[in-house]
Formats: sequence, structure tokens, C-alpha cells
Amino acid sequence: MSYCINPHCPKPIDLANANNPICRNCGSQLLLQNRYRVLKQIGQGGFGNTFEIDDIGKTKVLKVLTENNPKAVELFQQEAKVLSQLNSVGIPKVEADGYFTVLPKNSSVPLHCLVMEKIEGVNLERWMEFRNYQTISEKEALNWLKQIVEILALVHAQKYFHRDIKPQNIMLRPSGQLVLIDFGAVRQITTTILAGNSHTRIISQGYSPPEQQNGYSVQQSDFFALGRTFIFLLTGKEPQDKAIYDPLTNELHWRKYAVNISPLLADLIDNLIAPTANQRPENTRVILQRLQKIEKALNQPHIFVNTTNIQSKNSSLPTVSVSPGKPVQPAAKPSQKNRKTWKWLIGLGVGYFAIAALNQPNNKNIVVTEEKIPLVSPSISNSSPVIPISESTPKAKTQIQPSPVNVISSEDLQAEKAKREKIENREAALKAERERKEAMEKQRKLESAAKAEQERLEAISKEKAAKEAQEKLEAVIRERENQAAILTQQKKQAALQAKQREQAEIQAKKAKQALRIKSQKTIISGNTCKSSATGTGAT
Repeated sequence: MSYCINPHCPKPIDLANANNPICRNCGSQLLLQNRYRVLKQIGQGGFGNTFEIDDIGKTKVLKVLTENNPKAVELFQQEAKVLSQLNSVGIPKVEADGYFTVLPKNSSVPLHCLVMEKIEGVNLERWMEFRNYQTISEKEALNWLKQIVEILALVHAQKYFHRDIKPQNIMLRPSGQLVLIDFGAVRQITTTILAGNSHTRIISQGYSPPEQQNGYSVQQSDFFALGRTFIFLLTGKEPQDKAIYDPLTNELHWRKYAVNISPLLADLIDNLIAPTANQRPENTRVILQRLQKIEKALNQPHIFVNTTNIQSKNSSLPTVSVSPGKPVQPAAKPSQKNRKTWKWLIGLGVGYFAIAALNQPNNKNIVVTEEKIPLVSPSISNSSPVIPISESTPKAKTQIQPSPVNVISSEDLQAEKAKREKIENREAALKAERERKEAMEKQRKLESAAKAEQERLEAISKEKAAKEAQEKLEAVIRERENQAAILTQQKKQAALQAKQREQAEIQAKKAKQALRIKSQKTIISGNTCKSSATGTGAT
């Protein structure tokens, strides 16, 4: 099938044009540039129409500009130039000869055309709609944010910025790769920053920054729109949703709707959507560095310092607990130097509790409960020897009993081994849980891609059914037109025959009348001759 892109063609969809190089309805070219055949229309926007085309067996996309004003043409040509200069899996590919013009038949206004790679998949706005606006995970957010920032780094390196980042302009391939599309609003940095000129206002409600709404854009304007986009992905709510938008302060209170994300990522997003451009990150390199730090921090084990109170009222020592990380290694045998250190630490501990006992307001009824106090040494494991404080029976004067040192027994070693095994088992369980979640996430992505593919096939099927219905309707209309034409022709023939019969009857009447008159004349003439003859004889 060939679709005619002439906006004034009376019948752009015509099966009879399937293999024709020229449209039989308007006379315009159907085989564009002697290689592109338009198959169907897939989109319609404010500046132009989008078509699916065949390029010698390969499916691509054709954008046709419908507006012919100078500014629209400038933006369209600029998009063609930028896309032909960029080479990335995250940007639609455009060949050097992808831009051209076509002059329809009997028209003086050319159509501006741009051929580009067809991106398989859906945009993030449709993707969220398919998922009933279920929010993305922090892992997905970090991955996607990194992908888009890397794409922007390439765009900004060419001295351009996008100016229209939003979920609708980000496509998700089945492979998981994001693609930034619609570069019609792209702007050169030198035009705005160096020349200091205002420019055409490209505004997307909820995503465009304040400076862009006032007619100016900078690189950091893209960061604002990017931050607003990820708020939508992390909360499932549009930036202008009254649940998160405060019109009095012009701020978004979005964090409570973004579950299970770290404060580090939330702070970065808030930095991206700062109200003024100079408060946002300076460039894409800064954002990528912060993303790297966030990923590193999230992958490291966390250490929390808690204070455990000993039963004695006047003493408390800090203990250290380590979250699941690497298992604790068995301690090596203490050296002679470590033994001296232990003796010193033991003496210090005994002196500490002696001073605490002497400082009690009433030396009678002093009860010091035995408590094992872990002492952390760089060369010893967490199961280091402990100092037991034995109970002492108070007398008139406080007696300080020497504290014996417990030696590590085989039971302690077994307990330490069991503790390590428990930690290892917990780490294995956490790893299995992570793998299970990753598998579920992968399965969910596959199901999402399959659903998108199914919807695409359903859309194709519906479009095919609509076309068939349209063709049947057109066939019925043509049949009715033919029948009406035949009936009209029959009526004309009948009228003509009736008129011919009428004329024949009139001629017959005239002939009869003429014959009658002639007969009468003959009779009169005969009578006259007879009268003459009679008169002559009488004479």
C-alpha cells in the first residue's frame, strides 16, 4: 500500500496506488526520493504528521512538516541537523541525506521531510499508564537517570540543549535502553548564552523551568525538566497534581509519595529542580559523579554506634554493631605486645569500677553485677577475652578484689563459629532475596515488553480492520454511485425515447394533416374541372 502525503489529495489512502510511483488521485509522487514508500500515518502533532515508511525493506519513520512559517521550518531543519550529528543508542539515527523537500502536484509550497530510525517500544508516559502508574524502584531510577544524563552529556557536548524533556519524549526499548526523542525544540548554547537573546518559547506544563517560560533556556533547564520527569516516575503523579504541588509556594512536596528511595537520591532530584538555574548542578559530569557516589554508598555496609547501659548506674560503654557485610575472620593468636596491652586494659577496667564503687553515696549495700564488657582490639575478633567483675560482699570499707581474666575456651570458639555461620547464612539469604527480586523485576520487564508488543499488534489489527471496513464502505459507496449513474442514464434514455416518440407522433400527425389537405385540394380541383367542362358543353 502507498499513502499519499499531499495534504490536498482527495483520497490519500487508495489500494489502487499500491505499486504506483504517482498518485492516481492528485498526481503527486508516491516513491519519495526514488526509495521511500509511505505505508501509513502513525501520528499527528502541532507542527507536522508522522508516517511509517519502507526504505527498501527496512521500516523507518518519516516526519512531514505541515506548518510553512519560517520559525517552524527553522526548528525542523535544526532537528535534522542535530540528529544527523549525534550517534548514540539513546538518540534516533538520522542519515546525512535524511532531510529533503517534496513539491506536491499543482502546489507551490514544498513539504519538508525528515527520515529517521523507528524506535520500537513505548514512551514513559504510556508505559506508566500501562502499569496503572505504579512507581519505579530506586535501582531503576538510578539506572534510567544515568542513561538520560549520558545522552544529555552527548547533546550538551555538541553545544545544544533539548528544551523539551518529559515522559512523552523518552522512549523505552524492549532491551531496557531509553531513547530521547523529539529534538524539534533543541537550541544552540551560543545563541542563548553568548548572544544573550531570548528565543521561541517551548513550554510543557509542569516540566519547563521558570527561565524557559520567560523566553530563555540554558543547559541547566534540561536538568529541571529531568528532575520533574523522575518525580513523575517515582511518585506516579504529574508535577501539577494537587497532591504534591503547593500553588502558594510553587513547590513540590513529593518525597512522601516516593517510597523506598534513599535521601541521597531524593536530595539529588531536589537539586535538579531548584527554582533558579545557578542552584542546579553545573553540568552533566557533576550529576554523573553524584550518581556514582550514591550507588557506592548504597552498596556499602552501614555501621551504627549504639550505647548499651551496664546495670551499674554510673557506667555505660559504647558497643559497635555491624550490618551484614563481610564475615568476621577468626582472630590470630595474641602477640607478647598484645598481652601487655591486655594487662594494661584489665588494670584500667578494674580501676574504673573501683572509682565508680567509691563514688557511691552509700558504701553500704553496694552490689556490682558481673558484666562482660567487650574491648575492641585491631588484632582480635569480636570474641575477645572479657573481664568479669566478681561479686564482693561489702564490709565497713570497700574491698577491691582483683579480677581474674577469662581464657577463651573451646565453647567460646564454637559460639563464635556459630555466630559467623549465622551471619553467613543471613548474607546468603539476603543475596538470594536480591536475586529473587532481580529475577522478578526482569520478569516484570519482559511481561511489560510482551504487553506492549501485544498492544502494538492489537493496534495493528484494529487499524487493519478499520482499513478493511473503510474499504468495504468505499466499495459500497462506489457501487451505489454506479447504480445511481446507471439509473440516471436509464432515465435519460427513457426521456430521450419518450421525446423521440413524441416527435414521431407529431411528425405523423403533420403528415396526416398534410395528406388530408392535399386530398381536399385534389377534390376541390376536380370539382372545378367538372364545373368548367359542364359550362363549356352548355355553351
